[in-house]
This record gives sequence, structure tokens and C-alpha cells, in this order.
Amino acid sequence: MVMQWGVAVLIGVVVFGPAKATVELTATERRWLESALPVLIFAREQHLPLDIVVQPQPTPGESALGMAYVDGRCKLVLSMRGNPEAQATLDRIPPGLVGPVVEAIAAHELGHCWRHVHQRWGTVPAGIGSAPQAGLLEPEQIELLTEMWRTRREEAYADLVGLAWTFWHHRDLYGEVHAWHVHLRAEQAVDTGPHDTRAWVRLASDPSRFVPSQTLFDQVERLWESGLRAENWLTPMAQAR
Repeated sequence: MVMQWGVAVLIGVVVFGPAKATVELTATERRWLESALPVLIFAREQHLPLDIVVQPQPTPGESALGMAYVDGRCKLVLSMRGNPEAQATLDRIPPGLVGPVVEAIAAHELGHCWRHVHQRWGTVPAGIGSAPQAGLLEPEQIELLTEMWRTRREEAYADLVGLAWTFWHHRDLYGEVHAWHVHLRAEQAVDTGPHDTRAWVRLASDPSRFVPSQTLFDQVERLWESGLRAENWLTPMAQAR
């Protein structure tokens, strides 16, 4: 179920399958999309190749909102039907923050899109280790941890994009949205795991560190790099040995 976003987002109608039949969005899907609309409009203004995909089948256990990159286009994927987590996520957001937090979540996914479109996914600035030293671990461990770190770096970048969006669009609520991120990332099954972005979220407690007068995506680069250098990617590998 793919939606070329724009007016369709506002009226809640999507294009489904080759027959082009229209299907009404659910109340939960509509609420997510309406809350994320400022970010979607921004994506259009930035000429990002973005489609909205609504999963028609039950998707229990999936993230309510995700990003895929297929054939040069970003796919903002809603996995909300038969997935109680979609509504539960909204219910866990403090009253009065649903709009700003959902915008931050959507901007997070837009950060992933921007990295893919500009062919930067998985890359790091010069001088920062992007993979473990071959002599420290077995090859299969190196491959697993390299992928885990790559995902973690991208999640950190995307978290910063979401927070930068909040700073520039909901400055008076920045502290509360930042606190939501702190709570979201507080418990990690594995330290330095793929979604352990706590180091970057801590750095973003001072939003003045976002660089002004640049694009949303460029203004987080310096803070993202500071987190990369502070983490010292090769240290956990040596400790794991």
C-alpha cells in the first residue's frame, strides 16, 4: 500500500495495489501521519524522494514507523495494523507532547533517508574507525559487531536529526522532548548495541551545540562526530577479547 504523499496524507486515502483502489487509513495511522505532517512537508520542500508505505497486513512486534530505501527512493513504512505497539507508543508520550515527539520520530526517519540518498549510509568522517581490528576477534564476531556498530552510528545520527528538528521548531519544548529521548534510550539490552545512542543523546542536552544556519542534516554533523570520537570505536572490541 504505497502513498505518494501530499494531499493524500490530509484526506487519509491511499493507493493500494495495481487496481488503484482507495483504502481508508485507520485512526491510528491517521493520527501518526497528521502529527508527522510538518516533517513530511519539509521532506517535499527538500526534494527528497519519499513515498509513504502503509502495511496492509498485521505487523505485530514491528516498529510503528520505519524507513527503507528501495531503488533510489525512501519508503516511510507504517506498520500499525494488528500491531498494538503503534497505539501504545502514542499512549506512552506525555500529554501535550504527542505532536512534537512524533515529529521528532519522523525527522529521525528522514535522517536515515537523507543518509541513503546522499550515499553516506554506513560511512564515518576521516580518522574514525569504522570496523574492528582484524586481530582482536574471530571473523564472524567482527562481521556481527561491525554491522551492529554501523547501525548504532546511523541511529545516533538520526536521533540527533530528530532533536535538531525539535530545537528549531519547538524550542520551548526541547527539554521535554530531549527527556523523552533519554527515557527511550535508557535501557539497552547490550551496551554499545545497535540502538544504544545514549552518548549522543547526552551530548544533545545542550542544543546550542547544533550548528545554526545550515540544513537540518548538516547542523548535526559536528555533534555526531564528537560522539563518534568520544566513543572510541575500537575500545569495546579490545575489551570483548
